Parts: sequence; C-alpha cells; structure tokens
Amino acid sequence: MAYIAASRSRILAWGAGIAGILAVAAAIGLWARHGAVVFFEMLTAGLAYCF
Repeated sequence: MAYIAASRSRILAWGAGIAGILAVAAAIGLWARHGAVVFFEMLTAGLAYCF
C-alpha cells in the first residue's frame, strides 16, 4: 500500500509541475503576442473579476 501512495503523490507532483509550466508558457505567449500593456490589463481584469 505504501508503494501505491508514493506513486500517487509522485503523479500529483508531476501533474502540478506540468500545470505550472503550462501556466508560465501561456503567460509568456500572451506577453509575446499582445505586449506588456495588454498583458497586464488582461491580468488585472482577470484578478478583478475573481475578487
């Protein structure tokens, strides 16, 4: 059972790492496509919508 738990935690760690890399890649892509000003406006609008 301990082996299965270690395997699941390793899978979750890999998934979180891949999700983080994809989020950073998306941010870089938005920055490259729209420029810094539009990127920051989209970021602040998204944060304002959440809160």
